[in-house]
Amino acid sequence: MDHTITWRIRFAHVILAMSMLVMGACGIIYEYTLGVMGNNLMGSSREQIFVVIGLMMFSMGLGAALQQRLVNNLIDHFLLIELLLGLVGGVSTLAIFASFAWTDSYRLVMYSFVLTIGALIGCEIPLLIRINSKYMISLRHNLSVILCMDYVGSLIGALLFAYVLLARMSLERISLILGCVNTLLAVGGLLFFWPMVRRRHVLAAGCCCSLMILGTTAFKADVWTIRLEQRCFEDPVVHSETTTYQHLVLTHSRPRNRLRLYIDGHLQFSSKDEAIYHELLVHVPMAAAASHQRVLILGGGDGLALREVLRFGDVRSVTLVDIDPAMIRLSSEHPEMILLNRAAFHDARVHARVGKGIGPGETTVIKCRTKRHPLIDRTEYKLAEVRVFTVDADLFVSDVTDKYDVVIIDFPDPRTVELAKLYSVEFYRALAQRLAPGATVAIQSTDPNRAARAFSCIGRTHEAAGFRRLPYHDHVPSFGEWGWYLAWRGGETEAQMRNRLWNLESLSVETTYVTPDVINAAFVFGKRSPALYGAVRANTKMRPVIMHYYSLGFE
Repeated sequence: MDHTITWRIRFAHVILAMSMLVMGACGIIYEYTLGVMGNNLMGSSREQIFVVIGLMMFSMGLGAALQQRLVNNLIDHFLLIELLLGLVGGVSTLAIFASFAWTDSYRLVMYSFVLTIGALIGCEIPLLIRINSKYMISLRHNLSVILCMDYVGSLIGALLFAYVLLARMSLERISLILGCVNTLLAVGGLLFFWPMVRRRHVLAAGCCCSLMILGTTAFKADVWTIRLEQRCFEDPVVHSETTTYQHLVLTHSRPRNRLRLYIDGHLQFSSKDEAIYHELLVHVPMAAAASHQRVLILGGGDGLALREVLRFGDVRSVTLVDIDPAMIRLSSEHPEMILLNRAAFHDARVHARVGKGIGPGETTVIKCRTKRHPLIDRTEYKLAEVRVFTVDADLFVSDVTDKYDVVIIDFPDPRTVELAKLYSVEFYRALAQRLAPGATVAIQSTDPNRAARAFSCIGRTHEAAGFRRLPYHDHVPSFGEWGWYLAWRGGETEAQMRNRLWNLESLSVETTYVTPDVINAAFVFGKRSPALYGAVRANTKMRPVIMHYYSLGFE
């Protein structure tokens, strides 16, 4: 036997094992990438990430069953599968995004890619085991090595995706990198098994074509992505960023003087009417609170709730908690955001908090002083002591020991598992331990008409956590009818709190929209009372029913 072939046979099992390690990492990253893609396009991680992974696992089973039909030239088939996986997987996210921008059939396109990629991955493992059986006589050792490499690779891939790729690259770049890795794996396998490959020249040409296609796509990806994303928004896109937690898009129309922020495709605010939302969110609890000295804002990384809080001259300290450092960075650095939030984060340097627990020295303090900012106006304004934490709000509330007079909760709607926990009995009970006597809490609570069950569930959850609460609402043109809850512990009854707010004669600070009469009217629901769905359950971490109620309202 030729010495070259003998050498290849001796080390073939090592090459195949390392190939399985890489393929395992690529496979799990493909699953996560397509799951996040589905979440960004359709706005439901509960539905899309789980469905995508489930469909891919199903199609992997189909691929494993179909590979048994491959009888001859197993190495050729394996290299061809790697080549196809690299090409299809590499262009998948860009193709799905193009279908989203140009057609209404993007779901079909996305699920077709999921099934195809899953089937190709499913073919890999049993086919590799069959090839490796020629180089490892023992079935026990063969299965042990290949499956072990697959599982270890999956762990490596999961860690890479969570801590490296998603934090530093866009989804189309991630898929293109994976496509190149799979293609280069095919190239390496072709070179190593060259004497044993029947269609070596065809596969070599295929590898060259695949690398050219992926390289061209990578070179043009940024331009294509910008053009495709712009088709999805009415106004020009001025900032687009995929962070570890979400996809941020900022649009700005100069003729209309309109700034809009979208998170995972959902509108978060429009500068035309955000004052209605944020003034009702902030000024109602501030009017009801016994003191304004210590304020906690959960969410609100856009700085707009902070802007309203800083209008109050008696506020001594503000703590803002938003999980995404990129959101804080955008709000504190982008000129249009600075104009809108009146430089609420000016001079703030944010320290990311990634571990559990809130320790000392992990925030930056803006001390009280009078400042001007060149991007807004020449009016002097006062900044209270502001601390900014980029940490999960649930962990913060559990670990912090400070007491607060007013709490502003500005989370996105409870459409996902990670958001549902922030509307839970357990979360509100932990928050109750952080309230000073006479403290009030305001909670963003979604559309009280279309999502009436979810809105009622939030109120029921407050009740189960020991809060008294009053629902209120108003019309925000960009969203329609919108609702909030005012909550507090002990002291006044609901009727007494309502009477006190109804007798409110004036506000202590200047506002754009809110007046005492607006606040009075906000507590009137008429016959469409939130009590209409009185049979809803309280939302808990172990039973996040609010996601179901929310989906019923927006079907």
